[in-house]
Amino acid sequence: MKIWKCIIADDEPLARELISDYVAKVPFLELKGVFTNAWEVRDFLQKNSVDLLFIDIEMPGLDGLTFIKSYHVQPKVIFITAHRKYAVEAFEVKALDYLLKPISFERFLKSVNEMDTKTTESAQSAKHLFISIDRQQQRVLLENILYIESRGDYLRFLIEEDKPLLSKMTLKSILEQLPENFTQIHRSFIVNQDKIRAFQKDKVKVGDEWLNISRSFRHEVDFGS
Repeated sequence: MKIWKCIIADDEPLARELISDYVAKVPFLELKGVFTNAWEVRDFLQKNSVDLLFIDIEMPGLDGLTFIKSYHVQPKVIFITAHRKYAVEAFEVKALDYLLKPISFERFLKSVNEMDTKTTESAQSAKHLFISIDRQQQRVLLENILYIESRGDYLRFLIEEDKPLLSKMTLKSILEQLPENFTQIHRSFIVNQDKIRAFQKDKVKVGDEWLNISRSFRHEVDFGS
């Protein structure tokens, strides 16, 4: 089961408390932070990676919509607001959903369940992906990928019995396209679990190389089954 790391931003204390309680009830959501404004979110995302952002629209200083439109790297977004008038704008920035206050747990659960189901089905049905290399889209079979390594603004794809491929993209963006047998073990590595030849507590052997498992990702790694 994929665990969605999420954060909450709302200037209303009761709204922050309510959404935090809802997140705690859902086993595939992990709350990583709660904030009172979009500036705090911006500072957090510059140093941390999350999958999902619950954010209010009308907040003092910097509203949620303006923040999402202006920030170039962001997680998936579910807006929470008391106003219907922003719905069109919200979906124009590809928000997953638009929850009107007061939000019931039933409505909240419907939203996150649909998000999780669609993402899982999309990733599991894929047998290949296309990555941009030298201004063209190159097809790569998922079953041939050994592991993916982050190198600055680029990803290095280690392919079984073929030369590595280099593409300008992020680990977060590629992880959203991969099925569940691909696991992030380090801020720099995603591995294909089907290609693991051996493992220890803090490293795995993929092909002929040992890759480190960082402490922050050890709770997500389970190669014993």
